[in-house]
Amino acid sequence: MDIKRIVMAGGVLATAGAIGFVMQNGDTAKARYAQTTVPDISGTASDPLEVTDIALTSSSVVVDSSTEATPKSSVASDVDTTTVEMPAKEMEEPVIRTAGLGDVAVPSADMSEADAPAALCDIDVTAVAADAAMVDLSLSADCYPNERVTFHHNGMMFTDATDENGKLDLYIPALAENAVIIVAFSNGEGALANARVPSLVDFDRYVVQSKAKSELHINAFEFGANFRDEGHVDIDSDRTMADAAVGTGGFITSLGDATRGDDLMAEVYTFPTALTEKEGDVHVSVDAQVTTANCGLDIDAQTLEVRRAGQMKVQDLSLQIPACDAVGDFLVLQNLLQDLKVARN
Repeated sequence: MDIKRIVMAGGVLATAGAIGFVMQNGDTAKARYAQTTVPDISGTASDPLEVTDIALTSSSVVVDSSTEATPKSSVASDVDTTTVEMPAKEMEEPVIRTAGLGDVAVPSADMSEADAPAALCDIDVTAVAADAAMVDLSLSADCYPNERVTFHHNGMMFTDATDENGKLDLYIPALAENAVIIVAFSNGEGALANARVPSLVDFDRYVVQSKAKSELHINAFEFGANFRDEGHVDIDSDRTMADAAVGTGGFITSLGDATRGDDLMAEVYTFPTALTEKEGDVHVSVDAQVTTANCGLDIDAQTLEVRRAGQMKVQDLSLQIPACDAVGDFLVLQNLLQDLKVARN
């Protein structure tokens, strides 16, 4: 099968004015994706949807963001743009904004002790600031072995699972200097922890989140890098938080359990804007792979952007995945996330 990338304009409902979709075929795409293994996550069948306004092109085609395949007015009419205020420096009580991608309950801040369910055991959560504006989080709940648990942090949501001892350790990218993280089990029990992360002011962060079967992934191309150059950063790159901490370049964090198709996943790209000595542009795009789990579906997702600990930009997305005869192909969402303009520090 030839691996392709689809070019569509306006196929996503989002706040970005014009979003390009690219389906690439030819040798470039084969070199890029031939080694990719696509697991059948859910095994569920779906009725194929008719995909319109698709042009098959070569990898050399440049997508014009002014393409008029779908009028901007029709995109804007379904847009939901939200600006989220960052928590105050001195935080008496966390204000929690959920991402709206699932039905996971978050404990109410005004719930009385009488209304709260009786705890099955102690749930201990600790959060400590780490390098690269990360939060080192440890969860311990011995009566919840091998249990799914959903994490909420400043609009970001993802679902993971404890080990056989009810423990889970994670590094979570902070999205606010006062990083409040809530953990919630499916029965409503949970806990929260917070950490001060003043170093967030040195970093820019991009988040894409959806269900695992959506197969959404971030690609960053730093300072003119091409695919698989040193400056191309994706989830398979060797970059780590240690690189960002010293200003070498950005890295990507994957959060959530990708083996369960309906679980929530979040992927986060971090760039050390205030620490790097380079200057130029960092181009950020999102890929969506067509799999047997998502083909023919409408998927919902969100992007979050935090620039140097400033206000968060939130975009809600609705994307039609091509029918199942396109399994193995990729959608590339151009112009969805705003490129970084990095000046020499």
